[in-house]
Parts: sequence; C-alpha cells; structure tokens
Amino acid sequence: MTSERTPLFIDVDCPVCSGGDARVLRPSSYPRDVSIDELVSAYSASSVQALRDRVVECRDCGMVYVSPRLDAALIQRGYESAEDPVFVAQNPQRIRTFANCVRSILARTGLEPAGRRLLDIGCAGGAFPVAARAAGFEVTGLEPSRWLGEYAREQYELDVRQGVLQPGLFSGSSFDVISLWDVIEHVSDPRATLAAVRSLMKDDGYLWINYPDIGSITARLLRWKWPFWSSVHLHYYRRASMCRQLKDAGFEVLYMRPHWQQLQFGYVLERAAILIPPLKWLSKGVSAIGLGSASFSYNMGQTLVVARAKGK
Repeated sequence: MTSERTPLFIDVDCPVCSGGDARVLRPSSYPRDVSIDELVSAYSASSVQALRDRVVECRDCGMVYVSPRLDAALIQRGYESAEDPVFVAQNPQRIRTFANCVRSILARTGLEPAGRRLLDIGCAGGAFPVAARAAGFEVTGLEPSRWLGEYAREQYELDVRQGVLQPGLFSGSSFDVISLWDVIEHVSDPRATLAAVRSLMKDDGYLWINYPDIGSITARLLRWKWPFWSSVHLHYYRRASMCRQLKDAGFEVLYMRPHWQQLQFGYVLERAAILIPPLKWLSKGVSAIGLGSASFSYNMGQTLVVARAKGK
C-alpha cells in the first residue's frame, strides 16, 4: 500500500517563505495499490498525469504547493528515464513560438545576443535552444532525460548536457541569460535552484521563466479542471509569489506577460481531453476532417517573467 504516510512521500514547508502552516485545498487521491513504477513513470515531458497529490496553501504567504510530495530521488529517476516522442513531434510549433518570444524579449530589453552565452535548464527536445541559437546566442542546454537530450543533440546538433543543475557543473558567473521554460513548477527545491542559477549568472544577466499561473483568469474560471493541475507540478505560483521568490533569490522582475503557445490543434485537444473527457469526441472529429495538424495558438494561464540579476 502506498499512502502519504509511506517513506515514498515527504512533507515539505512552503517553497517561498519556508512557513510550515498550510491549509489543505485538495486531498490526495492516490489508489491504495499504486506502485513505485507507476509513480515514477508519470514524470515525462508531456506531463499528462492528472493531479492526484494533496495540494496545500501557505497560511503565511499564500503560495500553493504539493505536500507531501514524492521523494526527490524518485522524481529525478522518472525524468531521467522519460522517453516522449509525442512531445518532440510538436517541436516545429514550439520552435516558432520560442522564436517569436525571443524576438519580443530582445526588442523590449535591448539585449544584443551576439557573443552572449545562454543556458536553458530543462531544455527537453531542444526547441528553445534552437530558437535562441538562431537569434545569435551561444547556447547550452541541460536536460535530465537521457532520451530527450540525445534527441536534441542528434536532431539539432546542440550542446545539451544530461543531468540536473548541481554545483560544479558550470563555472560561476559565466552566463548572460538563463532560461527555465515550464520547469520551475517541476523542481523539488525552487529556492535552491534559483540560488544556483544566480551563481552561474553574470551581474547584469537576465533570467527568463515561463510558468503556469494559478492566478490567471483561465485557472480561476476552470478551477480544478485547469489542465496545469498535474501530479508532476509541485508548485503553483501566482504573480505575487513568483515575484517574492525571485526577489529573495537576487533578481529584479522587469516585466511579466501572458505567454502564447503554438501547437497542433489535435495535440492540444488530446491533452485537454485527459481532464475534460467529452473533448475526446471533438478531438476525433477534428482529426477526421483533417484539422488535427493545423497550428493553434492558445494561452491557458502560462506567464512569462523577464528578470535581471541584482548586483552580488
């Protein structure tokens, strides 16, 4: 039997303010016979596992997060072993999305990419590094999944290192830009991750983060049907909690805005149907009339943050 009381799960304090007083928003719904293999296999790039963990809200700062959560070593094992051909099949659409996003950030910040080093943490199948390289950056990727990292290296000839961010992996103060696209909500310890990011960044460096925002209109309207409520997401930020997390880590938020993603229409419907089952019939209909591969731009609460390092 696997439950919240087993050693597989650990209680955690608030990842933003370290407070230990939280109220339960949603109880755990894991079946009694869930296995370790099933828990570990949920951690893939597609993140299609519907929410089964207990969700709590910090009474001190309002941050929403999972507690107890699966042991960090098991989470890492899941990401390292993940193979996700369905996810990388959407790379052409993701590359176009990222190319537009990079152009927008460069225009707004005035940053010149030539000669600048960029590290993309959790780069998956390499879509963002491709777009950043095309813009003129010298790009390095870091990806825990052995399969996804190899895909990015073979398909796009990228410099992608396999693993997670840890001391000694890169030289300090060596990157001009560090990005985490749909990553911060997955890491076991965001405070430690951002501290490591700050140590790798030059004093005038930029941090680009994209995350699902539970304070967004879409999240508030859909409530527990919001597609980003997922068992692979450990942290659920609002803008205020994200700003506080970044400020505490030594960053100044320059601006935040909705992030619009472009994917194939059929893929979006298939993902949404996991939480809203009637959509599977719409998905079949769209595929039947040949619209499944059509590009579809959408925002379901994803928020982009552009921040800058404050002097050490």
